[in-house]
Amino acid sequence: MFLEGLFSKRSNEPGRWSPSSVPEWVFDMFGGAKTASGKAVSESTALKHPDVFSCVNVLSDDVAKLSVHTFRQLKGNIVSGMDHPIANLLYEQPNRYMTPFVWKKLMMIHVLTWGNGYSFIKTDENGLIKELVPLNPANTQPYLDPNTGILWYETIINQKPIELYSDEVLHFKGLTEDGINGLSPIRVVREHVGAQAAATEYNARLYKNDATPRGILKVPTILEPGAKEKVRGEWKRVNSGENIAVIDAGLDYQSISMPLQEAQFVESMKFNKAQIASIYKVPLHKLNELDRATFSNIEHQSIEYVKNTLQPWLVSFEQEIKIKLFTDNEIKKGYYIQFNVNSELRGDSKSRAEYYEIMERIGAMNINEIRALESKNAINHGDRHLVSLNYTFLDTLEEYQMKKAGSSLKGGEVNAGQGDTKSDNKN
Repeated sequence: MFLEGLFSKRSNEPGRWSPSSVPEWVFDMFGGAKTASGKAVSESTALKHPDVFSCVNVLSDDVAKLSVHTFRQLKGNIVSGMDHPIANLLYEQPNRYMTPFVWKKLMMIHVLTWGNGYSFIKTDENGLIKELVPLNPANTQPYLDPNTGILWYETIINQKPIELYSDEVLHFKGLTEDGINGLSPIRVVREHVGAQAAATEYNARLYKNDATPRGILKVPTILEPGAKEKVRGEWKRVNSGENIAVIDAGLDYQSISMPLQEAQFVESMKFNKAQIASIYKVPLHKLNELDRATFSNIEHQSIEYVKNTLQPWLVSFEQEIKIKLFTDNEIKKGYYIQFNVNSELRGDSKSRAEYYEIMERIGAMNINEIRALESKNAINHGDRHLVSLNYTFLDTLEEYQMKKAGSSLKGGEVNAGQGDTKSDNKN
C-alpha cells in the first residue's frame, strides 16, 4: 500500500514518474542500490565511508570558512554594501539556529552528497527576508510544469508537505543535465565506495577473527585422523599469537607473507580513494595521501585547488544568492556578494611580499590596502597611491612622438630652404 501510494501520487500528472520509471531515491529509502561488491550505497549512508567523508568534509570546510561580503558597484567604483540587510544574514546569522559557517557547510554537504542543497527563504509580513532555513534534500524535489513553465518545489517543513515557488528557495546544485536537478556524486562513485566498504569490512573481519595466517605446517606423510587433530591444534596455537610453538612428528613450519599484500589489497584501496577524490576534484594530499607529494608541488596543487575546485562552487553560490536574495531594483543599483578567497591565495611570505611590492609599484594598491590584507591597522597617509615617474600613458607617448616628428620635419624644411639661399647667393 505504501508503494502504491507513492506511485499513484504522481502517476497521473505530467512530468512525474510512474512504476515504469522509478527514480533512484525510492531505492535509497530502503538502504540504496547494491553495488557489484554486494554493499548497498546511498546518499544517506555515503558519509559513513572514510574517503567520501574526507572529501566532503574538506570541501565543505574550505567553502564554509570563507566569509561572504556584500558590495555595490556605484558609478564605476566598488563600495561596501555591508549595511544591506542581506549582508547580515550571510555574514552574521542566516537563521536563529546556525552561524554562517554551519549554514554554508551544511549546504555544501547536501550538494556533495545529494547533488542539491536547498534553503527556504523565510520572509516577514512585509516581504523582507528574515531567515535562510535549510531543507532536507531527501524530502525536497523541484518540478517544472511543462504547460506553464512554472518551477516550484515540494518539500516537508514541520512534518507538513508544502509547495514553494522557485523564488522562495535557494537551490545550490552540482552537475546537472537539465539545469534544474543536480546529479548526486554518490551515484557516480557508488561502485568505488562499495568496493572500499567491502575491502574495509574484509580487513576488519581478518583482525577480529585473527584469520591472518603467519605460516603453514608441512607434513611429510599422510596423517591418521588423531594426528590431524593434533596438527590442527598446533596450527591454531601458532597462529593465535603465541610466540613459541612445539613442532614434532616431522612437521615443518614455514612462514608465509601476508596474502593481502599478494593480492595488492593496499594498492586497490588507494586506487578507490583516488577515484573518489577525482570525482570531487580534491587533491590527494588533502586526504593525507602523501606518497608522491613534495613541498613544492603541494603548494602549486593548493593554488590549483582554489582555482579549479573551489571557485566554480563559489561562483555558483554567488550567482544563486544574488538572483534570489536581491530584488531586481537592487541588482540594477549594483548590489552583489562575493566570497573572500584572499586568504587561500596568499601563498608563502616571500611570494606575498613580491606580489605586494609589484602591486604598490604600479599603483594598483596602496599601503593601507596591503596592510588590510595582512590584518594590520591602517597608518597615516597610507591611502595615497604611488606611481613611478618613469611611466607614462601610451597615447601621451604617441602624441609626443608625433609632435617631435613634426618639429623635426619643419626644422628640415627650414634648413633645406636656407641651403638653397646660400647656393643661390654663391651663384
